[in-house]
Amino acid sequence: MNQVSSNQTVVQYGDLLRAVEGLRNWRAVVLSIVYLGVALLIAYLGFKLAFNTNSPDFFLKLFGGLAAVVAFLGLSAVGLTLIDQAQGLPPRPMLLAVWDSFAAAARMLAVALIGLVVVLIFYVLMALILFVCKLPGLGAALYGVAFPVLVIVGGLLLFSISAILTMAGPAVWNGASIRGAVAMLWQIATKRTVELIISLVLLALLSGLVGWILFAILGSGLFSVAGFSAAILDFSVSKDVFNLMNLLSGDSAYGSRSYNNFGNANISDLANYMKAAAFGGSVLLVLVISALNAMVLLGLNLIYLKLSADLDPGETERLIGQRLAEARAKAQAIKEESQRRLEEARELRRQQQEAAAQAQANAQAAAQTPATPVAPVATPAASLCPQCQAPIVPGDLFCGECGNKLD
Repeated sequence: MNQVSSNQTVVQYGDLLRAVEGLRNWRAVVLSIVYLGVALLIAYLGFKLAFNTNSPDFFLKLFGGLAAVVAFLGLSAVGLTLIDQAQGLPPRPMLLAVWDSFAAAARMLAVALIGLVVVLIFYVLMALILFVCKLPGLGAALYGVAFPVLVIVGGLLLFSISAILTMAGPAVWNGASIRGAVAMLWQIATKRTVELIISLVLLALLSGLVGWILFAILGSGLFSVAGFSAAILDFSVSKDVFNLMNLLSGDSAYGSRSYNNFGNANISDLANYMKAAAFGGSVLLVLVISALNAMVLLGLNLIYLKLSADLDPGETERLIGQRLAEARAKAQAIKEESQRRLEEARELRRQQQEAAAQAQANAQAAAQTPATPVAPVATPAASLCPQCQAPIVPGDLFCGECGNKLD
């Protein structure tokens, strides 16, 4: 029984050896060389501008971002080429792979952002728990329980998301939409986690072995070529090695000397030879990295096709669609309620403005209307005593001053 289980394991993971076939996919290797070379050229220009201007941070960030975008698009184009090989399909033209890489890269970025949101949610919950642990008295006891739980949950979450996101590219390259890719990754995370981790470890070991072989080949050639170059081109070492370093770093005091002997060779010529060797070494490094990149991406595509062969993400996709529909409905309800309250506020403000305008108009009309004159109230003439002219009250028989008898 153990022998049968071992044979099944060999059959299950033996397909990973097909990843070595990625080294022979010249379309994928050429695309990787082109994109990686352009990205390195952009980064080099950024470094040159950063050191020759007064704004190094700006140019480093700008050209570094452009180089990262080009490298990411190249990764997507190479992956699209290799998914056809993994499925046994005819290879698509390189220009078509370049064109399709833009949409595929956008979907890959969206899936990666969803994973980042999950990580951020975990960090927010962890921060809330740690704030609760600041309570006096019980805080230390709660932290003693929360600390190991957070370590285990955080480790599992971060490790799982890192492993699962390696399948985001193959899922998108296989034609899945953003929702379909998330649904398939969820299915793999819940049902194929162990198989995925084992496959990734085996792929890492295989790529490391192949990389060691490639660098060993280049190392052997490097020692041979460097020895013959030193003998034939007369690169003998002398006390002027510091002069050479200053020349390579751009020191004009040394660069202005036309003939400073580095052994028997002209130091300027030697500097040019070393720059040429550095360029050639960069080309070789790009070739090796491109070959290994094609191999690793083909291995990831094979792992994805193997793990997703008998999985049905339809239920998960429908659940995601239902949750998204509910979220959209809630967002629409909130929008309609906000719009209603905004209309009410506008109507109330309009009424207040009309009332204020009417009051102002009434005040102006009252200020412009002339005042109506008020007729004086007629008062009866005062009665006087005919003898002493003292005032008397109607009805008096005698004057109060002189005693004259009144009529």
